[in-house]
Amino acid sequence: MKISRYIKSFALLSVTAVLLASCNGKDKPAAKTEEAASNQNQAANQGTIGGEEDFGDWFMAQTHYAPVESVVATSELVEAQFEGKYLYPPINILDGDFDSTWCEADETGSGIGESITVEFSEPVSFDEIQIVNGFASKDYYEKNNRVKAITLTQTASKTEVKEDPNAEGGSRVETKNHFQQKVYYLEDGIPDWQSIKFDLTQTAQTITIKINEVYKGEKYDDTCLDDIRLLYKGNVIPFANVDELKGLQEENSKMMLSEKSSDSFRKQFRDLFKGYNVIYLLGDDPDDMITIYRYEGDELEFYWGNQELIEITTKEAFLKDLINSNYGSPFLNEPETDFGKNTEFPTTKYVLVGWTWQNYRTSYELGKYRILKHESIDYVDTTTAMIVSISGTDKILLNGTPYKVLSADLVSDWRYHEDW
Repeated sequence: MKISRYIKSFALLSVTAVLLASCNGKDKPAAKTEEAASNQNQAANQGTIGGEEDFGDWFMAQTHYAPVESVVATSELVEAQFEGKYLYPPINILDGDFDSTWCEADETGSGIGESITVEFSEPVSFDEIQIVNGFASKDYYEKNNRVKAITLTQTASKTEVKEDPNAEGGSRVETKNHFQQKVYYLEDGIPDWQSIKFDLTQTAQTITIKINEVYKGEKYDDTCLDDIRLLYKGNVIPFANVDELKGLQEENSKMMLSEKSSDSFRKQFRDLFKGYNVIYLLGDDPDDMITIYRYEGDELEFYWGNQELIEITTKEAFLKDLINSNYGSPFLNEPETDFGKNTEFPTTKYVLVGWTWQNYRTSYELGKYRILKHESIDYVDTTTAMIVSISGTDKILLNGTPYKVLSADLVSDWRYHEDW
C-alpha cells in the first residue's frame, strides 16, 4: 500500500489533544496546581503501529496561530432569548468577550463532572494558558457559580515516515500518542485573566477542562467559564475560525431550545439514509469524501479513504474510466479490458474504487444538531464534535463544510477496507 494513504489517514484521524492550563496577565495570582494522573514534564504514552517504541522527546509544533476545528461541551445552558448574551455555546470561551460565556446545564447540580473540549486542526505549542473564570460581565460573576478545581488533559498525535528496507516501498509509518493530565485550582474573586505557566513547552491538539469543584453563586446554580487563551513566550496565540464556528453554534443553540426541533433534526438525519445503513458524503474537493454507517440507536461509524468515484454513463465509458483509474486493475483481466468471471457490471449510478479505513480507537454518535466523536488513548478519553446542518434531502454541512449526500442505492462500493 502507498505510504501517502497512511499519512492521510492519520492526518484525518489524528488522536485529539486535550489541555487546559494557564492564565496570565495583569499581575493576578497564579492558579494553584497539584499532581494528578501524570507529570507534565513526562511524555505519558508513546507507541507505534504494530508495537511499542521509544520516540524520545515530544515534538515542538508551530506557535503562530491556533486553528480551531471544534469546541464541544458535555452540556450547555440555553435560554429563550436570542440577543446573543443569552446564549451560552461552548465557542464563547474563545471569543475574548467577557460579556459572553459558556455555562453548563447540569439539571441536578452545579455541573461537577461536566467538561468542555477545544480541538485544533493541527497541533499547537504553548507555554502558558490564561483563563477567565465564571461569567465576568457586570454582576453575573457573583450571581453564578465559578470553577474552583479543574482537571486539565492534553493529548496529541505525531506521524512520521521512517526508512525501512524490509517494509513495502522501503518506508514505514510510525505514530506516537501523547497525553498529560493534572488538576489545577483557580482563585475566586478575580473576574479577569488568571495564569497557569508550564515549566516545559506544551504541544496539544485538543484542550479539555473538566469541572471538579465550584465556588457557589449567590443566585444561580449554573457554573460558567468565560474565556481561555494560549500564550508562547508572553505572546497571545490567535485563534482562527472562531467567528465561523460562533455563527454555527448560536444557530445550533437556538434549535436546541425545542425538543420537537431536536426530534425533527434526528429524523432529517436518518432520512438521508433512505432506508439503508450507509451514506456517502462528497465535498467540493474530489478527495474530500466521508462514508457514514448508521446502526441501531444513534451509533455511527465514519470511514475515510483514498478512492475514486466513477460515474456510469455507458459500459464502454465506464470500462475506460476503470482502466484509467489508480484503483481499477483488481477488477479487470489483464491485458483484456473486461470484467473478471466473478465481477458483475454495476447497476448503480456510481462505483467507488480504492481503499477505505476506520480508526478503531474512535467512535461516533448522533447528538443534538451535532455528531459527537469519542476518542481514547489508554485511560484518557476525549469528546469533540461536528456541528451538523441539513438542507433538503441530499445536502449536509459539517462544521460549515458543504457535502452532497449519496445514498446506498446510488453507489456500488468496491473499495478494500482496513482497520486501525
